[in-house]
Amino acid sequence: MIVAIGVGLLGLVLIYSEFFVPGGILGVLGGIAFLISTVLFVWESGRMWFSVLFIVAMILLLILTIRLALWKIKQKPEMFAQDEQSGYVASSFDKSLVGKEGEALTNLKPSGHVMIEGNRHQAVSESSYIKKGESVKIIGGEGARLICRRV
Repeated sequence: MIVAIGVGLLGLVLIYSEFFVPGGILGVLGGIAFLISTVLFVWESGRMWFSVLFIVAMILLLILTIRLALWKIKQKPEMFAQDEQSGYVASSFDKSLVGKEGEALTNLKPSGHVMIEGNRHQAVSESSYIKKGESVKIIGGEGARLICRRV
């Protein structure tokens, strides 16, 4: 019976550790140890009510172990990404150009270049082919490119 209790406690420790060590191996080993301890205890025990009491106690300990692990995780918010974090942004369009008009320097089929306020910018047509020299209006952007439509 002592071996069954020891294996059960080892299983609980492994399950608890799984919450802090990624991979799933500790959780699987803990679950297997938990089941082996239950089988060993039922096999070694001669009384049915004693086995049922052990199983109920182990299930309660398992629930407490999981609740403790989840509580510990909530106490360490640095384990999770913060809301104010942002990923790497390689480039972005100039938002001040939205709503301004310019001229297509190349054919936009659908991408090319436009001239806005004397500066050359990469652009993509919203939906249709725009010929070189036509007037365009900037309606937005994506990445480093401006999105434009024919005026």
